[in-house]
Amino acid sequence: MMSCAYQHPDCMVGLILGTGTNACYMEQLSNVELWDGDTGPPKQVIISMEWDGFGDDGSLNDIATDFDDEIHRSEPSPGQERYEKMISGLYLGEIVRLILLKLVNKKLILSGPECDLLKTRGSFKTSYITEIEKDTSADLHQCSQILTDIGVSSSLEDRIVVKTVCKTVSQRSAKLVAAGIAAVVNHLNQRSEERRVGKECRSRWSPYH
Repeated sequence: MMSCAYQHPDCMVGLILGTGTNACYMEQLSNVELWDGDTGPPKQVIISMEWDGFGDDGSLNDIATDFDDEIHRSEPSPGQERYEKMISGLYLGEIVRLILLKLVNKKLILSGPECDLLKTRGSFKTSYITEIEKDTSADLHQCSQILTDIGVSSSLEDRIVVKTVCKTVSQRSAKLVAAGIAAVVNHLNQRSEERRVGKECRSRWSPYH
């Protein structure tokens, strides 16, 4: 946020979205009850939200899936950082892997003993999501190559499903991030004016970055 505000003083919100996630915003000192520092102009302070833990109180349970719950219970930080585990680069590939594994177990896609590799945590990298979503070839060649690299043979029908899963997980993450940003802007109660959000993202994780 500070680097953005150097060129754009109207920047009020900062966002980092990569392996992990966090956000901050400018808050009026009158709203910060525990503040004991300088109270002079501009009477504002940057609040680091630590929003990775949003949902740890159960507020996201209604929209969390079984796949989210499994990741939420696992290392690192079991039972913590619910929001981060639903939107950030460290976890999106794992969400896709769990979905694909369930489809394989139901014998809906990727039949064959070589699919055992999908049982290995971390075998489906988050970067694969971007590469597969960008694949516009008729036979989804890039998707086929990625699956081959992790030891899985696939039909075109399989690859269409895999791409759909990647797109769904990516878009859900983007919408959850957008909801978080909208909530911060709404809190600022400055909707009548355009507000700038400074962001630091890792573009290799997902195309919405």
